Amino acid sequence: MKKTFTLLAFLFLLQTAFAQQWIDQKYSYDSLLNVTYGTAVNFNGQTDTLHMDIYLPQCDDVNHVSRRPLMLWVHGGSFLAGDKNDASITNLCKIFARRGYVTASIDYRLGFIADDAAWTCNYPGYPCVFAGDSAEWYRAYYRSVQDGKGALRYLINRNTQFRIDTANVFVAGESAGSFVAIGIALLDTAAERRPETFALSALPSPNAGTLTCQYNVGKTFPNSTVNRPDLGGIDGTIEPTTVNYTIKGIGNMYGGMVNNLLQYHKAGSPKPAIFSFHQPCDIVVPIDSNKVDWGMSWCFANCYNCYGIANTPKVYGSRVMSNWNTTNGYGYTFHNEFTTLSFPYQCLFVPGSCADQVNNACHAYDNVTTRQTNLANYFAPMITTNPICDTMLFTGAPDEIGFGRSVKLYPNPVNGSAQLTIETAYFAGATVKVLDLRGNVVIATQPLRGKTTTLQLANLAAGMYVLVLQDASGGMVTRKLVKE
Repeated sequence: MKKTFTLLAFLFLLQTAFAQQWIDQKYSYDSLLNVTYGTAVNFNGQTDTLHMDIYLPQCDDVNHVSRRPLMLWVHGGSFLAGDKNDASITNLCKIFARRGYVTASIDYRLGFIADDAAWTCNYPGYPCVFAGDSAEWYRAYYRSVQDGKGALRYLINRNTQFRIDTANVFVAGESAGSFVAIGIALLDTAAERRPETFALSALPSPNAGTLTCQYNVGKTFPNSTVNRPDLGGIDGTIEPTTVNYTIKGIGNMYGGMVNNLLQYHKAGSPKPAIFSFHQPCDIVVPIDSNKVDWGMSWCFANCYNCYGIANTPKVYGSRVMSNWNTTNGYGYTFHNEFTTLSFPYQCLFVPGSCADQVNNACHAYDNVTTRQTNLANYFAPMITTNPICDTMLFTGAPDEIGFGRSVKLYPNPVNGSAQLTIETAYFAGATVKVLDLRGNVVIATQPLRGKTTTLQLANLAAGMYVLVLQDASGGMVTRKLVKE
């Protein structure tokens, strides 16, 4: 029985020590919250201060020179609501930090000039989705992309501080956040800038019925009209950079584009691969081409005795993007995960109907675990970053978890010197052993004599091994070991 337990325990240790890099969640992480990355003028002429939360995988290497891929996650909310603390986005940041990415969740400028008509309907937030005209949606999108680009450059400019590999950058988002992520990566030529983002005539100030909308709270407006100046260049003004970086992949979770960003691409810049998840019954962002909130507008008008939503822009969803790429030979690589249920144009009783969407929303994941895991699997082969350090498995008590960070092995791989140095502040006196891939103990030593101990590996054949440190209290750390 003891032998069986030992074998099973070793197999678990082995699986962890040789886990799939960038896929398995094997790292702890630290977080830097509410980091200011810039300021920008909002839709009403006031200045917003913009923040991000950064999540950093924790794993020591000997010389502290290893780098990590970067993934920027962008929250949704129709460009009108939400923030970096969105529960889904922060969870995804933590999950991908545990996979070894530096991740960040960002705030960006929200809102538009609301319609001055007194829209009324017994539905939460209903007046807040009425813009003064469709141009306001495009302008809100454009400001968001400018901010997203600035946030990314903030991180790129601090790549040494955060140990970011600038050749392995990824951007992803949900809903409006997907529009932003796609814009960060693909809105890279002036020809792609929409005309609505230049100076336009002023609009009437919003009426009192919309002043409680999230994007209007705390803002003041002129008594009559709100000016609409030129919004500036596609990159915005936050954190200019001279550092070269490469966006290798885009995670598009039920988002799309406001115009064709695949047609033009910055010369000399590689085309990022695109992962898209979308449901055909999505009534907010169409999987094909339609107006924003197309299905919700039908539900309001046909089921809830309300007006349909006015002044929404036409957008192009995930399936149109992929079809454009195929039809026009743009040369992007797409991975599409589309479900099959379409919106039935019914109020009640059938899957995907207006009432059904209350509890089974199609503008959402069908299974978030499946989709984020698939995204990790899709991105992993693109990453050319070397693993950030050897895998560490902590099996001590919760208050002992920190000890594993101080265990260092070098050189690893062990070269011709055939000598391995083990350095640890916490494990003096621990038992050290080396196991081969069958679970056989090939080296067992006396307890470690101090902070630094050496092992002679001259008699070991070339290959992979697992080194196990275990103290008297049962705390354990395993590390991958390679003999060349």
